Amino acid sequence: MPRNPLFSTYRTGENRVTSSTMAVFERIDLSLVQELLETATAGAGELPTVSFQNQVTISEAVPDARISARFTWWFETKTVRGAYASEGHGRSQVRSHAKQLEGDPTARLFVLTPDPTRPAWFAELDGVDSQAHDRVLWLSFRDLATAIEAVVGDARRLLGEQARYLLSELVALYEAEGLLTNDDTVIVAARSAWPEYQTLAAYVCQPERAFRDGLTHFGFYAEGVVQPVIARIRVHYDTVLLTHEEAQRHRAEGHEALADLIQVLIEQEYRAEGESNGVILLSGLEDPETVTLNGPVVNDTVAASGRPWAWVLGQRYTSLDRLKAAARTSDL
Repeated sequence: MPRNPLFSTYRTGENRVTSSTMAVFERIDLSLVQELLETATAGAGELPTVSFQNQVTISEAVPDARISARFTWWFETKTVRGAYASEGHGRSQVRSHAKQLEGDPTARLFVLTPDPTRPAWFAELDGVDSQAHDRVLWLSFRDLATAIEAVVGDARRLLGEQARYLLSELVALYEAEGLLTNDDTVIVAARSAWPEYQTLAAYVCQPERAFRDGLTHFGFYAEGVVQPVIARIRVHYDTVLLTHEEAQRHRAEGHEALADLIQVLIEQEYRAEGESNGVILLSGLEDPETVTLNGPVVNDTVAASGRPWAWVLGQRYTSLDRLKAAARTSDL
């Protein structure tokens, strides 16, 4: 049977995360998958899986051993926070999936979500019999990542290098997709982008550069510190063609700020005319929506050798609340 590609090429985050998780699970030992799910769904009890038995009596015959397996694990995955917050579509979807468990005591439904807690309605699924309801198991990506990190980080555990690598990469995928924290701010390495922002109130980068969903604020790491100006994100354009014709088109469509920026980028030679760039329009230095910290957040990161190390090499995520309270990058 062909295996799922690792990692998935689905563009939709939900499908990509689900497919990648399944790809890792099918490449590691089933008993390890069972352990991770039992740990992540604390209190769920032992999951049915493959059983190995010696000297099994069947009628009058006693075979030396039996290996048996009959179980079904269903997965319902959400990558958007609050998808199950209401009693509407989310509740009916879980109820519909839970119906698949009725009459099959070996089946389980795992509801995997970035939310830290399950909604109150989850305790009572209308229309689902009580035995099936008890086999609907809620877990967060953080729960699963914590279980994985405990296994990978246990030096005493005999864990193959492939399994260790795949599980570490899976946690990295969850982190990259913003499923483990409630971070709302991206900080970019900004040696040239920081002075550009002060003039342009924008961030200009390569086209199609990926950023997490749900971001509200944007900051700059330059000169060894997170600069104390955290801008509000106005709008993100994945790809913008830098031509006067495009500027005119955007102006005609009511995108005045983007049209003005394109003209400035071309006419003041910030970028070459005709090239494509990603563009994020930001609140300016004096804009009331721009947050000014008490001071710069000083980098105190060091490498294993003890040498100073850049806190951001490309981009990193944090929260505005942590930034407001931080004096050093180790506080983040």
